[in-house]
Amino acid sequence: MSLNHLTNIEIAGRLAHAIKQWRISPQGAALSQVELAHKSGIGLTPLKRFEKTGAITLRNLIALLRALALLDGLETLVPAPDTPGPLQLLAAEQMKTQRKRAPRRQRTAPTQGARRIQDAVDAPSSTDGKHG
Repeated sequence: MSLNHLTNIEIAGRLAHAIKQWRISPQGAALSQVELAHKSGIGLTPLKRFEKTGAITLRNLIALLRALALLDGLETLVPAPDTPGPLQLLAAEQMKTQRKRAPRRQRTAPTQGARRIQDAVDAPSSTDGKHG
């Protein structure tokens, strides 16, 4: 999903909502605001402000992500400069999955040797069913 059409405030709000949902989810962190504030080392007021408005300092965001065991997600946030971009990866994947049909072989006239072998197979043998 592209976020390019959203404003910075809308993107910050979505991020805050996603982190809040992870915080309260039983499949996520299952923490209260007080527990997360204590575990992350940030104040309860900045946490509440973040969940309400999306406003947070970078250091507090990192502390929250660390406390929620989501810090590894930052590794993929900005790719290395020599890493292919998403469109290049998609193009490479599409090229890899396309199957090519083998070229058709042209039928050629049988060689002299192949004709002799075929003639020998087709010709009745002199001992055909007779034992001398």
